[in-house]
Amino acid sequence: MNSFKQALNHFKGTWKDSLIFGLCATLIVFLVRYIPYVSAFLISFCLLALQEIAQYKVEKNAWPRELFHKKSLPSYLITSLILLPTSVLLGSAIGILQSPQALWMTAPLSLGLLMLAVYFYFVLSHSLRFHLETNESLGKAIDVVGLVSIKSFKNYFVLSFYFALLILLSSLIAGLGLIAVLPLLFYVGHFFYLEIKPLVLLKVQKA
Repeated sequence: MNSFKQALNHFKGTWKDSLIFGLCATLIVFLVRYIPYVSAFLISFCLLALQEIAQYKVEKNAWPRELFHKKSLPSYLITSLILLPTSVLLGSAIGILQSPQALWMTAPLSLGLLMLAVYFYFVLSHSLRFHLETNESLGKAIDVVGLVSIKSFKNYFVLSFYFALLILLSSLIAGLGLIAVLPLLFYVGHFFYLEIKPLVLLKVQKA
């Protein structure tokens, strides 16, 4: 939970930039979801790209001039494909909420799907970052981060629950809450990665 507090403090300290970033991120996600056939892939790719932008902004206190290196782009594309089911889970959860059934019937299932989506997003975004920082193969990075996520399941579960609840509440107000929720999600992803990185490195050394 230390990562959540750090992210919240950073959000408060940079609230203007964070809300502008959140507005841009929300518009991007809403726009690409209407592109036929490839919307889920594009949402996955955009989330990973926005995560990279947020990390750079937190570390350098500046917006990146160049997002991808030629060597890293294939890794982003592959991870986006692996992240496809997460985008599908996210879409299914929102779709269930918009069904004509009573909210008390749809909210628990939607919350569960959102928790799974957030959990896998954290695992895969952390795996991608570890792969890019250490030159470990992407497959090994996913395996190791996945194992660490099981050992640190409580932290992953709590953060997934919080963000699933925030996304659920945002969807009830036409998604406007995502303007604040998305940058906070990316900030938590950054600080949470720094928190688990020593465990991931230790796991790699033992492998």
